[in-house]
Amino acid sequence: MSDLKRVAIIGAGMAGLTLARALGGHAAVRIFEKSKAVGGRMATRRIDDVSFDHGAQYFTIRDPRFRDMLDAAADDGVMARWGADIVSLPILSSDDRSPVDTARERDPRYVGTPHMTSVPSWMARTCDVAFDTEVASIRHLAGAWVLQTHAGDVGPFDWVIATAPAPQAAALLPETFTHRKAVLDTAMNACFTLMVTLRSGADTPFAAARLEDPVINWISRNDRKPGRGARPCLVVNARPDWSDAHLSDPLNILRQNMLAALRRHVPLDDDEADSAILKRWRYANVARPAGQPFLLDSSQRLACCGDWCIAGRVEAAFQSATRLADALVPLLKEPAE
Repeated sequence: MSDLKRVAIIGAGMAGLTLARALGGHAAVRIFEKSKAVGGRMATRRIDDVSFDHGAQYFTIRDPRFRDMLDAAADDGVMARWGADIVSLPILSSDDRSPVDTARERDPRYVGTPHMTSVPSWMARTCDVAFDTEVASIRHLAGAWVLQTHAGDVGPFDWVIATAPAPQAAALLPETFTHRKAVLDTAMNACFTLMVTLRSGADTPFAAARLEDPVINWISRNDRKPGRGARPCLVVNARPDWSDAHLSDPLNILRQNMLAALRRHVPLDDDEADSAILKRWRYANVARPAGQPFLLDSSQRLACCGDWCIAGRVEAAFQSATRLADALVPLLKEPAE
């Protein structure tokens, strides 16, 4: 086992976990995650006795290998189909409560159970993850890579793979990285997410809705997903263009603007509005992908992968990491220089 290549993966979201699992039998792999939990944007936040999936809202399954993995997750009870319709809401004034549009999406959708984080937590069972470890930079030293963290240098590693969002990957990888321009040309949007606890017994005429609104584009009843608690609650996402335009605005002002937009579609009482908590995602949506499933620099033993290479979907993160693993495995078998 001592001749296994040492691989550092930066980020414990879907891409990082998928890659670590795929390389586990071929290399000595360690993931470095800046937060205290896995999942990245497959995130859940608990506020008192209410939980909110405040990142990815659901995922689809088209790739056969993605389905194989998630079939096993479903067998272990950490994934389920979300059968609710997603409706479309028109722009409404505060005093116009006309019925919702009946147009609905039909593609099967799935969620982690009982939380969105359940799937990445299940994946991480076989992974070596260093939590609360933010990588500030990487440098080449004596023929290997060393990671600089708040706790000091970590390494050496034969390979370093960044699975963080493109702007963060660009900040870490050296200027000599072969695909640096592709990383820099990738564009990602921000997103503000509002989490609202409703009064007991509160009702909405939909489980989830896409909106034609200048501020918000998504509302969902998180409690209506499989395995969630009984307390009614809403997850509300701001539009990508609005989020980008207001990225540096004070959070209290943004919160009030999003609540005003929400009230155009869902009535709220004062206590419900007072419960609202705002989350800022700097890199939530993929506006312009890299256009390649992964970015590999075999000469320097560096690589990137993530949903931003393909499209802004959970499944795209899995596909990017899986295809990178397919390319890396033969390289990991090459003798040391």
